[in-house]
Amino acid sequence: MMYKKFIYSVLGLCFIAAGIKAQSPMGLYYMETIPQVNHLNPAMQPRANGFFALPNFNQLFQSDVAFSDVFQDVGSEWVSPLSQRYDFAKLYKATGDAFNINEQVDIGLLGFGFRSGRDYFSFSLSVKGAVNVGLPYDLLKIAENGFADGSKFDFSTLRTKTMTYKEISLGYSREWNDYLTVGVNVKPLFGLVGMLSDINRFELHTSRQQYDLFVDGRIYSSAPIDVVEGEAGDFPESIEAKDMEGDDWASYLTSFKNPGIALDMGAVYELNDRWAFSAALNNLGFIKWTEDLNSLSFNGTYSFKGLEIDGSNKDDMDKAVEAIGDSLKSVIDYGVGQEKFSMPLVPGLYMGASYNLNHALSFGFLSRSQFQKNNYRQDFNLSANIQPYSFVALNVNYSLRVNGGNGLGTGLSLLMGPLQMYLLADYMPLQYATVNMEGDEFLMFPNQKELSLKFGLNFIFGRHGHRNEPSLSL
Repeated sequence: MMYKKFIYSVLGLCFIAAGIKAQSPMGLYYMETIPQVNHLNPAMQPRANGFFALPNFNQLFQSDVAFSDVFQDVGSEWVSPLSQRYDFAKLYKATGDAFNINEQVDIGLLGFGFRSGRDYFSFSLSVKGAVNVGLPYDLLKIAENGFADGSKFDFSTLRTKTMTYKEISLGYSREWNDYLTVGVNVKPLFGLVGMLSDINRFELHTSRQQYDLFVDGRIYSSAPIDVVEGEAGDFPESIEAKDMEGDDWASYLTSFKNPGIALDMGAVYELNDRWAFSAALNNLGFIKWTEDLNSLSFNGTYSFKGLEIDGSNKDDMDKAVEAIGDSLKSVIDYGVGQEKFSMPLVPGLYMGASYNLNHALSFGFLSRSQFQKNNYRQDFNLSANIQPYSFVALNVNYSLRVNGGNGLGTGLSLLMGPLQMYLLADYMPLQYATVNMEGDEFLMFPNQKELSLKFGLNFIFGRHGHRNEPSLSL
């Protein structure tokens, strides 16, 4: 059928994206030997008296669906949404009206921090990027019913939010007394590239006589592109990248345009030598896009009554498809502008409890909640933190996401003199599936909904800090 390739393209998009996707791994939360611990909770003071951060990399991928949600195991055989044995109710339970794909990348360029009495000061500079895509469930409903007479497909939940920005983080924490430590990260933001969709209506109604497409929405962007406006109400004549030389790019990337602000707030309460409780609320902020603006609004109805062509003539088919595109450009009412817009960050709430068995071994519990429009996520994490010697620290953890996946994670920190190397990962892929359906060979896919990875280098000074205490009595 005509829609078979279309459905496989949609499914392929999901898993191509899965291969590439920033909240830091949850295993970092209790690894105080790594100075970047204050990125998750600004009240967490690193153990070292001082540090200098070299470049580090952090990547996060999240999806509402895993391989086993889209391709179902029926009688020891994987079936796709094109199969009559496929249970669409199970897929809808996993996705709802839309399934979301998030990818975040964080490149830390430099940073430093130091202790002064009960106070800890830190600074970092990083470049961050995020892509949030919401794909309508009705895209896959086409496979269930096809374009049957009287069908209605609602694609209004289609959503995309993309931004790349620079972040300066100014951190401060203080041990107010022997029990309570509080901290804050103040983060000025400067946007580089941003795009946001705002769709009010996107529907397709089908009948024997014709297909009707209804659209109403707007797309905002801030990027080095030129939009050449055509006749009023028509689609723009062209959308092209600006012709920029090396100096132009250097000026663009180092500018302080598109300002924003974000805050992290946290607290740690040490009940006694064994028990500690903590909480942090991160990424409360937004970016206001004010430069290199372009906006495109669209509103209207398009009716398609079929094609009268000779199916054996490829040129006729190409001309017919081109005619449909030209009709969409002329029938839909378009508007081009330069409107300012704002984009919020994705806030995260961390709540944790830890138990120190002795100087070298502790256990932790962590809850992470992420808040995004039509996309709430809740994770729980159990961890064991081991530091047998001052030059090595190890974290082993297990994560569970509500209505999601689960998996093992780990973290490792090694000191070679003052140079520290660290590597952390959550939701590591442990299960894979290779599928052959109807003669089409599929690659090996990880059966998971999330993957988080972080690694980097630091120079550590005074690694014992003021917490070089003897083992607790058992």
